[in-house]
Amino acid sequence: MKLRLKSSLALLMLIIAVVPAAIVGGLLLKQQSDVEENYRIDMLNRLSHTIEQEFDYRFSLLSTSLDVLSRDRLFVQAIDNFFLAGHVNNSLGTLVRNTPLIQAAYLVDDQWNEIENYNGIYGLSSFFKLENSFTPRISQHNKKGKQWVFYYNDEDLMPLKFNPTRRGIIVGVPIFQSMTNGLKRKPLGYLIVVVPIKNIIKVLQPYLKDGELVVFTNNPKGGDNKLDDKNNIIISQGVINKLTPTINKIINIKLENKYISEPIEYTMAVYIDKYIGKSPYINSLKYITIFGVIIIFLSLFSAGMIYRWIARPLGGLMEIVRAYSRGEYKCSDEELRFTEFVMVERLIRTMSKTIQAQVADLAVTNSELNAAYLEKEQANLQLVNFNDQLERKVKEKTLALSHSLLREKNQRSMLQSLLAFSHDLQAGNIIETIMTQVVALYPMAGWAMRTYVDNNNVWVCENIYKVDLDVKEVLPENHRGDYYCLPDGEKYLHCFKIKNSQNDVIGVIVMQYMELQHDDFEIISLFIRQFATELEGRLLNEELARIAVTDSLTGLANRKAFDINLEEHIQLFNRYPERHFGLFILDVNGLKRANDCYGHSMGDTLLIETSRLLVETCRLTDKVYRLGGDEFAIIVEAGNCDSCDVLWHRLEKVRAQINYACLPDGKRVEINFAIGYASTYQYSAEQISLVADKAMYKDKRYFYEKMGIKR
Repeated sequence: MKLRLKSSLALLMLIIAVVPAAIVGGLLLKQQSDVEENYRIDMLNRLSHTIEQEFDYRFSLLSTSLDVLSRDRLFVQAIDNFFLAGHVNNSLGTLVRNTPLIQAAYLVDDQWNEIENYNGIYGLSSFFKLENSFTPRISQHNKKGKQWVFYYNDEDLMPLKFNPTRRGIIVGVPIFQSMTNGLKRKPLGYLIVVVPIKNIIKVLQPYLKDGELVVFTNNPKGGDNKLDDKNNIIISQGVINKLTPTINKIINIKLENKYISEPIEYTMAVYIDKYIGKSPYINSLKYITIFGVIIIFLSLFSAGMIYRWIARPLGGLMEIVRAYSRGEYKCSDEELRFTEFVMVERLIRTMSKTIQAQVADLAVTNSELNAAYLEKEQANLQLVNFNDQLERKVKEKTLALSHSLLREKNQRSMLQSLLAFSHDLQAGNIIETIMTQVVALYPMAGWAMRTYVDNNNVWVCENIYKVDLDVKEVLPENHRGDYYCLPDGEKYLHCFKIKNSQNDVIGVIVMQYMELQHDDFEIISLFIRQFATELEGRLLNEELARIAVTDSLTGLANRKAFDINLEEHIQLFNRYPERHFGLFILDVNGLKRANDCYGHSMGDTLLIETSRLLVETCRLTDKVYRLGGDEFAIIVEAGNCDSCDVLWHRLEKVRAQINYACLPDGKRVEINFAIGYASTYQYSAEQISLVADKAMYKDKRYFYEKMGIKR
């Protein structure tokens, strides 16, 4: 490859200009990099020290708060006193709100039964794991009264919304009756607080800037600080780019203070970007660019002057060549200056005369060929136009015939589907059946259905996006007719109201399709009328089934529901003997006297108020029944002896309080009831009903003897 004189000269001048600038720039760049590296190391040390101090301070504050709360006398007395539960709840709430690290707190007795919690989960099973680790250590160090710290992973110690990672730290504090040193004492209970990973991150994150990252590893042997390890605590600010170079510092942090018995060790790794800004070369390049531009400008100016003297004759020769190539055979007035250039110019003139003669002959031949080519193209164009017209007519006729056959086939398929549609509605799920049917009839259309029964306002969609339906115009209450159509881009939203026999709207069906033909509209309307009739019938059957197992006066489940549920619990217990349950039989005292003295309205009020007290006293998992007359029953889930005793004590407290059933005219009757209960933990499933009934009658006789009332 031969080089051009102009390009070679320009390349030489660029090398002379750039090489000195590159040398000077390299020296400036090295100095800038050294200063930046020292600055980043100092920032890393200060950030590590700040995070370490804040981590230690926050946990010291937590330990101090726990120690103060565990010495609160009312808090200690609340373990055995149900009436101080409000104080416990307020104390736990104050602890959680004033200590940023804590998210949930529990107070449990010495048997690890939950007394109260704040932001926790009732009936938490994870306490059994804590008990196995906590109790032996307390027995060995019962003179110290220290706090114990545990790390938990993948456990539900609080609602998922407070701790989506299900990881964190548990701090346990034993609570003693007396804090006098030197005494052997057994804890009355334990105060358990949960510190989720989310709160640790929230406390330490404000100390980080964009691009900074802190990783805590609970590995006493010193493991890898992997960013994708789910067991690590990862704290960052802003978006972290894993490809960005970083520098880091690793230090060991011990979760330790004067209150903690066995500290937890963490390995903390602090990462910051290795460079300030996008690149360490930015500031240095400013100086290099200015210096290099000056040198290059001077070099280019010198090269331009040399080029003007040498390359100007060459440019004149090139202009002559270009003119001849364009067919302009004129002599140039440019002075060529060099003998070699003059000789080349004469040679080109001689060659141009020969080329002109050859071009004239070729022009005559080319004109003849062009005329023949034009005649051939015209004939081909006429033939192509004829073929296109013929193909277009054939396609139109074929398409019309196909549409006619397809429509006839669809009509026959729709009529066959209508015959089987009524049976499918009665046999299966209504919504699934109708959605399957309409999608099968119109697979190219989008379908959505929404019913207004049982407060179910959710769209069921097929081939249509819910976002297209979240507009007010789709709602049936904004339209009077049973059918309305809304434009949706190239298609339409065809909306059909679903009405019951009273002409009330109970739902809506939306079809996303092109314009509907009359036959399609009639078929879809027939589907909707069948669907509305079946839906109304099912709703009526469901309401009748609910009324059959519900007491009309109190709203509780009735005797029929009790018999069904009791038989289910007995069968479940016979299959799984560890699934115990309890049975309470209750009888309202003085119902007949209330009816005789104040009328049946007082008796009804007495039964309603009694049912309300029973429901408020029981757990959400327990179920209350009215068996008939003045008799009630309660089935206790997980009803071992302890669970039944707890419910009995609660009922005793309610019975000990003075509660009245009052009429609007001011008349009132005291509420009292007899209690009898039994559990499968002590008796067989077939005997507990008889045992509970006998215990209830025994309690009822005691009440009448105590009150001196003859039955």
